[in-house]
Amino acid sequence: MRLAVVIERYDPDAGGAEKSTAQIVDALLNRGHHVTLIAGSAKPDVVPPGVELRRYARKKSSSVFRLLGFARWARRELEHGGFDASLSITVAVPASVLQPRGGTVRETLDRNVAMRPAGWKQSKKRLEVALDAKQRLLLALERRTLRDPSVHAIAAVSGYVVDQLERHYGIAPSRCRVIPNASVMPEVTDEQKRRWRGAIRTSFGIADDATVFLFAAQNAWLKGVQTLLPAMRSVIDAGVVRDPVLLMIGGTDVGAQERAADLGLRQHVRYLGHSREMPALFAAADVTVLPSWYDPSSKVVLESLMMGTPAISTAFNGASDHLRRTDQNPDTPVRGRVIADPGDAAALAVAMTELSDPAERARCAAVCAGLADHLSMTRHVDALGRLLAEAAAARAG
Repeated sequence: MRLAVVIERYDPDAGGAEKSTAQIVDALLNRGHHVTLIAGSAKPDVVPPGVELRRYARKKSSSVFRLLGFARWARRELEHGGFDASLSITVAVPASVLQPRGGTVRETLDRNVAMRPAGWKQSKKRLEVALDAKQRLLLALERRTLRDPSVHAIAAVSGYVVDQLERHYGIAPSRCRVIPNASVMPEVTDEQKRRWRGAIRTSFGIADDATVFLFAAQNAWLKGVQTLLPAMRSVIDAGVVRDPVLLMIGGTDVGAQERAADLGLRQHVRYLGHSREMPALFAAADVTVLPSWYDPSSKVVLESLMMGTPAISTAFNGASDHLRRTDQNPDTPVRGRVIADPGDAAALAVAMTELSDPAERARCAAVCAGLADHLSMTRHVDALGRLLAEAAAARAG
C-alpha cells in the first residue's frame, strides 16, 4: 500500500510518541509498503532509507501560527498525495486511521490542572489554560479532527484513551480499536538477568537482598515523584521492608532531589540520570513504581512487565490495563498494583509494601510470561496494518 504517516515532529531520539512512530515507520517499510512521512519538522538524516519525507519546516517551533500552518498543509498533502491509507499520530490532522498516542488534548489539560494542589493553584492553572492561544487552537483542531468523516477508525493505545474519547467527545467505543501500546525489548535469559542484577547492584552499593524500587521518567513531576518520595519515607518508617532502595532514572530535577533530602532519603536513593540500559535496570529492580498523573500508556510500565518485573501505577496510566482485571479486561491477571489517586502517598506506600513480599512478586512475575510477545512492536504494527488495509478498502469501495 501507499501509506502516509503524519506527526508534528519526527525525532526518534526524543522518545515517547516520536520513538514509537519511528519504529512503526520502520516496520511498515519492512513489510513492503511505500511510506511517506508527513512531518511538521524533521531532520532528513534520521529518516530511514526508502521513506519519502515531506516536511513543513526543518526546525521545530511551538508557535500557534506554525501549528495552524502545519495542520492546513498536512491536510492538503493527504488529500492530494494519492495514498491508499494514512495514519495520523496527531489529533491536529485527520487521517483514515487516527492514533492519538498522547491521548486527547482535553484530558491532558485536565490532568495538568489536577496535578496542582486543590484551591487557588488549580483555579490559576485552569485560567492559564483557558487563556493560552495554543491550547485553544489544539482543542479546536482536536474537535475538528474527531468530527472529520475521513477518519475511518481510531486506534487507541489503551482502554484509558477510549474512555477519554467517550467522556470528552461522545465518541462511541465501537469507533475505536484498542491496539495496545508496544515496545522493543531484547530477548534475554534468566541467567543474563541475574548477571545484570548482580552487576548493577554491586556498582551502586546495593545488597542483593535489598528491595529495589525503580522510577524512570523524563518529566518526574508528571509521573508522580511528589507522591513517590513521601511514600518511600513511609515504607522506610514502617520497618517492614528490608533495606528499601529507590533507583531514580531520567530527568529528575533539583527540586525532586531537594525534596528527597528534606525527607531524609539520601541513603536510600540512587540517581542515575538518563540511561540506555533500561533492560538491565529492570532486571536489577524488584518493582517498578510510576504513580503517573497522566499517561495514555507508559512504556516504562510495559517494558518492566516485558522483563518480568512487577509494576505499580495509577488509574490515569493506560498501561495499567496490563496490571489488573477490569470490566473491559476480566481475564487480565494481577501483575502489580494500581492506585486510584496519583496524589495518595499512603495508598502508594501500601502497594509498595505489598510488592516487597518476595512471594507476591514471584506470583506477579510469573504471570508476566508471554507479555513480551503480546506487547511487541511486531504485533502492534500487524494490527495497525490490518486496520490501514481496512481503511484503504473502505476508501476504494
